[in-house]
Amino acid sequence: MMRDAVVVFLVAALAAGCNYRKTTDIEPNIPVPKTYSEGKEATPPPEVKKEAEPVRDVRWWRQMGDTTLSALIEEALRRNQGIRAGWARVRQARYIANQVRAARMPQIGLQGAYDIGKEIQVFGEFEFQNATGSLPISYEVDLFATRAREHQGAKLDAEAARLDQESLAITISAEVAEAWFDSINARIEVAVVQEQLETDLRFLELVELRYREGLNSAVDVHQQRQRVASQRALLALADAQTDLTDQRLSVLLGEAPGRRFPVDGKVLPDIGPTPEIEAPASLLEARPDIKSVRKRVEAEDRRVAAAVGARLPVITLNFTPGYKWLQFEGDQVLRDPVTLLPVPDPDTGLPTVVRSSQTANGVVWRAGAQLSVPLFDGIAGWSAIKAQRAVLDQLMEQYAETILTGLIEVESTLVLERQERLRIQFLEDEFRLANITLEATRDRYRAGLSDFLPVLTALATRQRSELQLVAARRQLVSYRIQLYRALGGAWPEEFGEPEDD
Repeated sequence: MMRDAVVVFLVAALAAGCNYRKTTDIEPNIPVPKTYSEGKEATPPPEVKKEAEPVRDVRWWRQMGDTTLSALIEEALRRNQGIRAGWARVRQARYIANQVRAARMPQIGLQGAYDIGKEIQVFGEFEFQNATGSLPISYEVDLFATRAREHQGAKLDAEAARLDQESLAITISAEVAEAWFDSINARIEVAVVQEQLETDLRFLELVELRYREGLNSAVDVHQQRQRVASQRALLALADAQTDLTDQRLSVLLGEAPGRRFPVDGKVLPDIGPTPEIEAPASLLEARPDIKSVRKRVEAEDRRVAAAVGARLPVITLNFTPGYKWLQFEGDQVLRDPVTLLPVPDPDTGLPTVVRSSQTANGVVWRAGAQLSVPLFDGIAGWSAIKAQRAVLDQLMEQYAETILTGLIEVESTLVLERQERLRIQFLEDEFRLANITLEATRDRYRAGLSDFLPVLTALATRQRSELQLVAARRQLVSYRIQLYRALGGAWPEEFGEPEDD
């Protein structure tokens, strides 16, 4: 009867453990559109079967055509402190997975003991020495794959950490590119402001000359001098930006500020037309941050299964081989071999006590099995399962949110790049018209047909338009960097992790 009851209980426990079904195909709980609003889905002809193509190479910076930028990004991927710390996090996650894996293996230890002592009894005293050595071996039978699922979850966490590192590297590469082009753009702005200052100085000479000839008032001179002072202040600010961008670039490369970069003669790249964009569904495999969250969803799914398995019976096998040595020396009561009664001393009548010494040694072992069945733990086990499932639900929502974030980033950069191109066209027209207006007002002023105010207004408009055009061209490059970053890609093996010391 007892054996039948145990069998029934184990079968019931096994059935309870089978109530959980592992998630093997994680799908986002949001619909992924087939195309972007700013792009078209490339569909092959009906008679051509389209095979799966690998995700594009993530080395987007090669599209910029700047060898110096490529060298700086590759240097940053090796030396940046954030990148190096990320590799340490990857190693940490892998070692944690190894710790969890150890629970699936036999546990072997080594024990040794040595005792020496002396005791006193009624009929005398004795001394002893005892030495033992053993090799305890235990193994938990993973009946319901509890330990296996914990190990799977830890391995998936390590894979997620590796994907986080790829996402961080993409971010750092984009930041290096932004800092590099900011440094180039700062020099361009300095040159533009310097040229504007020279133009203002020439107009100041003209105004002062006409003032000395009595052709205009002192107000015109003061206004133009004010304009020159404003340009000098703007030039000082532009000069400061060159140092700030170099400092930011130095820090991204993992070194203290002060390094000088070969920026002289560099110009902003011609980024060309918008590249062909794959279908939005490709983001699920192209962006490492999305894949990382998916790995964590899978890991948490395994932990839910492990929490269910923790409430099921556990069988542990034990085997302990060893060696024992014992030495005994002391007084011993002499007994009759037949009756086992003490032999009296003929003189005193008391039991005869003799001095004896004994030694024993040999191999010993012990084997067994232990069954552990959780019967009642309040609601601790049930709450642990519910808590793990709540974490799983949270990660599923985070997975959907990450996908939405990726889609929005691609959509927004496509829109912004298109609008920035259109804005640059209008700014170029504005700048061209501003030059025409400035020349016309200057000619009228020289001919004495107008005062200096229209010239001053046209000059300020022209200079503002020129700086806006410079900033817009830099912004267009930034949108292209953001687009490449949003699209993700396959991480190249040449930027793999450093060797683990």
